[in-house]
Parts: sequence; structure tokens; C-alpha cells
Amino acid sequence: MEAQDKRGTHWPLFLVGALLVMGALILAVWNLELPYLAFSSGPVSDAADAVDASEVEVYPPDGELLMLTVVSQDVNIFEAMIAGVDPSIDLVPREAYRPPDESDEDYRKRVLQQMDDSETRAITVALEHLGYDMIPTDVLVTDLVPDKPAAKVLRIGDSVDSLNGVEIVRSTDLTDALEGFQPGELVDLGVTRDGTAQTLEIELAERDDPEGGAMIGITVGELSEPPFPVSIEAGDVGGPSAGMMHALAIIDILTPGEMTKGHIVAGTGTIAYDGTVGAIGGIRQKVVGAEAAGAEYVLVPEGNYESALTAPRESIEIVPVTTIQDAIDFLDQLEEA
Repeated sequence: MEAQDKRGTHWPLFLVGALLVMGALILAVWNLELPYLAFSSGPVSDAADAVDASEVEVYPPDGELLMLTVVSQDVNIFEAMIAGVDPSIDLVPREAYRPPDESDEDYRKRVLQQMDDSETRAITVALEHLGYDMIPTDVLVTDLVPDKPAAKVLRIGDSVDSLNGVEIVRSTDLTDALEGFQPGELVDLGVTRDGTAQTLEIELAERDDPEGGAMIGITVGELSEPPFPVSIEAGDVGGPSAGMMHALAIIDILTPGEMTKGHIVAGTGTIAYDGTVGAIGGIRQKVVGAEAAGAEYVLVPEGNYESALTAPRESIEIVPVTTIQDAIDFLDQLEEA
């Protein structure tokens, strides 16, 4: 009887100990981040609200051209389990969007630089579509190809001024200046960094395409000045995916009439200088965000169309586009709301 009493007094201690161990394990697992990002729908805004033009006649639209965003966040195992049962959230490999050694500050600088480049492209495409001539000024480094020699020397935001003494004004000048060079050769690249001009020695890398040849190992954006003041103020939103919608908003503001015919139209996609609309990440979440914001149509890059069709939705119409002209043609054929 006495032995049983002693065992009985030990049982609460075992229970407390087990709970403490379990709590420690849960805490450890909770703080263990998985190599994935959770994508969910982000804020939606009218692209026209970000556009400011002066010294030219403007026509503020009544319709809405909605710019879509995605929120990405690191996840632990519990958050991943929640995301796994929510059809509006996707888990994507973290390394697909962020290099393993990239700091949060470097990531933020990179996506904001991508937005700056996207805004420049949107202004250029829109104004050239309307018949205006842009004035080229700078060629900026917008991204670095990992594991290439240039990535150790150049920085995002560097302005490329010359290559072996040849002046670089347009992005095509850089392509032309590289003609005849071989991978492994050294070139002198004149750049301006933080307002200071300098010359950097760069070892050329081999291009990955079938044609081969030499490349620096960077992505560049062309900075040019419009013939009148026009700017895009997108706030703290980063990345290049608002390019198409910003271009459409500028065209709408500088053109009489309503481009949307009174409809609420959302969209996403990068914009190239030739007007090509490029694929983006988080398309399913953007379709969800567009419908939640009341959009009747969502313009998506052709490259994202099949994935967009899998987004949970009710009635929003998904419209694939390949170029800015495709988007304009679709809006032109809309009936008045």
C-alpha cells in the first residue's frame, strides 16, 4: 500500500515533464522555417492612381484598371499545413525566388529596382504607343546572373556608361559592343555607382542559349526621359509584374474616353520595351485577388494562362494576352457597362 502511494505521487511529475518536453518540441518546430514561401493574395489598387502627368492634357478615367499584388512569407510546418488545405494559397520553393545567400535588405533593394525598371518600361511603351519619342539617358543593371564573374563586381543599380571605350546609351548599344568577344575575355566596363564614375574589369561569361557567344551576366533596363513630366508612384510595392497595367493606365489617362468602358478590369504581367507581356509569379493568387476586388475581367500573360485557369473563382473572365496591343484590343471591343 505504501509503494502504491509513492508511485501515485510521481505521476503528476511525469505528466508535467511530458508536457514541458512536448511544449519545447512544438516551440522548436514552430521556429523551424521550411524552404518554402507561401503565396497569398495581396493589396489591390487602381493603376491610374499611381500615374502623374503634367504639362500635357490628361483625361482622368472613371473606370478601373486594377493592379494586383501577391504577399509572400516564410512558413513553418504548421503554417505549411494550413496553406496545404487553402486552395487560394500556394507553397513555392524559396530558392526559386530568392538566392540562399540573399539578405532581406538585398532582396528588398532588388525588387524595388525591378519595379523602377518596370515603371520606366511602362512609360516608354505607353508613350511610344501614343506616338511620343522618348529621350534615352542611362542603361541600368537590374539583375545579376548568379555564379557569373560579373556578379562579384557589379551591383544592381549600376549605370553602364561604356564598354572598352564604346559609349553605351541604349541597351542595344551594349549588345552591339559585345559582338566578336569570346567567353573568358576581359573587358573594361565603365559604370556610374552612387554618383561616382569608375571603370571595372569584367570577365565575360558564356551565354546559355544555343547560339552561344559571350555575355556579361546581367539584366539591364533602359532609363529614358519622356518629352513631358510623367511618373509612376507605386509606393513600397516591388517587382516587375505591374508593368502592363501601368502602361495601360498611362495610355488611358492621356487618351480621351474610357478605356475600360466603365468595367472593372484587373491585370498583371511584365512589360518589355517591344510591348511584349511576360509571365509573372503568383498568378493564381492574383486571380483570386482580382475577383475579390470586384473585377469582371483579369488580363493575364499567355504564359500564365493555364495556371490562372486553376485558381478558385466564380465568374471572373480570364483573358490571355501576349502583347500590350492584345490588351488594348480586348478593351476596345468591350461594350459600355
